[in-house]
Amino acid sequence: MRTFGVTPRTNRGFTLVELIIGIVVLGLSVVMLAVLIFPQAQRSAEPLLQTRAAGLGQALLNEIMSKSFDENSDRSSGIERCSVEAAAPPCTLPANLGDDGEVRSDFNDVDDYHGLTSLSTNLTDVFGADIAARYNGFDYEIQVSYYDPNSGAEQASITRYKLITITITTSLGQNFEFSAVRGNF
Repeated sequence: MRTFGVTPRTNRGFTLVELIIGIVVLGLSVVMLAVLIFPQAQRSAEPLLQTRAAGLGQALLNEIMSKSFDENSDRSSGIERCSVEAAAPPCTLPANLGDDGEVRSDFNDVDDYHGLTSLSTNLTDVFGADIAARYNGFDYEIQVSYYDPNSGAEQASITRYKLITITITTSLGQNFEFSAVRGNF
């Protein structure tokens, strides 16, 4: 027996209220994804950038620490140290720290690196090889100053120690600072 005018429940569609509730729930879930989940994708790159910054900072520190303490120190035997032995010449004045007109591959003492900066487009290693592809978006700045380990402060006069500070900036704008102290011995 057939009944006319009655529609079976299985053939009914969505009501307007159900559609509106569905759109609101979908909108809320998209907002939650945008606020909570998507920013995590950027944070997932941070450990990689931190590792690369540490590698670059360590490489620069190794390069600098392998150099002589000062321009006026004896490089062949290390016996004559500037401003220590009576006959030795004085160490470089704090106002004169920085390169002596050399290119980086010819730097021969720690303070030659003072004021050295590099942008991501011209990153090179000590041999002049281009490393910009490995450190895309990285910059660095190197500061060298006289240092007093007892007070832990930089000094405006000649001491037996130099503080080397390297600031690495990643492509996300994060700054990482690496420091080492080089002694006159």
